[in-house]
Amino acid sequence: MRRITTVVLLLVFVAGAAAWKLADVKPDPNVQAIADGCQRDTTKIYTGFAPNWVYVNDRDFPASGPPPGPRSVSGVVKGASGLLAARFSSSDDPITHRSVDVNIDVTVDPQSDFLTGTSRDATPEQGTLHLERESDFFPQWALPQPGDHVQALGSWIWDCDHFQGKGEKTELHPFRVAWIARHPERASPTSRRGEAEGDLFMSTDATPAGQAAECAHRTKGSVDFKPCTHSTNDALSINGSYEFALCAPQPHPSGASLVWRIVDRGSVNAPKVPLFPGNEGCASLRFTIDAPAGKRVVVAKQVYIGWSKPGRVDHLRLHFDKLLVRRAMDPSCPPDQPTCPYANESTLLGQIATPPGEWQLHWSVDGIWGRWPGTLAAKDGSTFRGSQSVDFYLPRGGTWTLVTLARECDFGALPSFAGTGHPMRPCPASGEIGNSTGDDYPGAIEVTFRGAALGRHVADASTAGSTCPASNVHGCYQLTYTVSRVG
Repeated sequence: MRRITTVVLLLVFVAGAAAWKLADVKPDPNVQAIADGCQRDTTKIYTGFAPNWVYVNDRDFPASGPPPGPRSVSGVVKGASGLLAARFSSSDDPITHRSVDVNIDVTVDPQSDFLTGTSRDATPEQGTLHLERESDFFPQWALPQPGDHVQALGSWIWDCDHFQGKGEKTELHPFRVAWIARHPERASPTSRRGEAEGDLFMSTDATPAGQAAECAHRTKGSVDFKPCTHSTNDALSINGSYEFALCAPQPHPSGASLVWRIVDRGSVNAPKVPLFPGNEGCASLRFTIDAPAGKRVVVAKQVYIGWSKPGRVDHLRLHFDKLLVRRAMDPSCPPDQPTCPYANESTLLGQIATPPGEWQLHWSVDGIWGRWPGTLAAKDGSTFRGSQSVDFYLPRGGTWTLVTLARECDFGALPSFAGTGHPMRPCPASGEIGNSTGDDYPGAIEVTFRGAALGRHVADASTAGSTCPASNVHGCYQLTYTVSRVG
């Protein structure tokens, strides 16, 4: 049986959606999402009695048999959210998550377009697909940035929680396999030798989303759904044969030969992952996974390929000097008093919360992701001195980006999928319950530089898309940082 699965996944992943083009059409949520298992009942979703995620086309798969198989997608990290096309989610339901999601917006290659569904058509998201996986089950080093090329394999599902407007949207959630070709054919920001980088992460860990879709398939809307989600096996197959390509930066230096290295980042029960050199400065990973059902497998590799003559790069260092929190975002106004004295704190009304705010800050320095240490107890006007630095490498005259995203945790009193006493990570336990929309989102900073951009910089967060009231004309926080050359 495992050998049959391997053959099928080989077809799905290597040939992609084209292997199924005769059978697959772009699904319409208003025709089939309910038939596939969505219930359009937010209360039941938030209390765990209805699925947040169900397989697309599950109506055609009886509960007594296997669910729809995983699907593959390829494309570029790019979407309507610009530099935030790869990010940590600002709003997740704590009851159905152990940890916040990482979100990746992919503008898909033509053969994958059917996966995007009809609810994105004629919107800024047309032609894109959302990839999601909980952050506790996906390492920061593998999170991409806009412009990176992605190949992924995952559970093709309806996001039942977001049925308003044009209907539920499709996602790969959780994605089980991700191959990220960073800065295609350009030097990696993590390589002092000017090598290209490819990041491979594969895992059988189902995550709560995977468990929910599996149980929705088995229980088909019955009262057995909730107990199933907390008792089902936390494993999804990644068996199959895989090939991923990576090319060295161009141009090819005269007289130089191709060189490569593979760095393991915590693989578990993984097969050997060899690299085979090809033509014109490219090489391919080729390997097969054929694990017994239920066996945990994690493949975590950083792959570097370059030339025996190192490329010329600048070694730069960004130091986070200071974070100024202008608004704690706690407390908020009552729903019936939106202009109360706390109106400048948050647009999310009715929170059961008191200051200080519980702030967290994620950042990406040209695709190198990290987080400000701990949770910050922030009051209006609080200043936090930075201790972190990020080293990165930039080809002479190249461009690079800085992105920050803040979260103010508002659901420390609610249990996560992990149970009572375990709030959704990385937020801490507290006595707070927020607005049903989600945690407060203080906004983002998005900056693109050409060249080294040495010196001290000060940037205000944007209020666009945030829950920071527009009355805060300079945003709810400010970041001061310094860029220097090393060596």
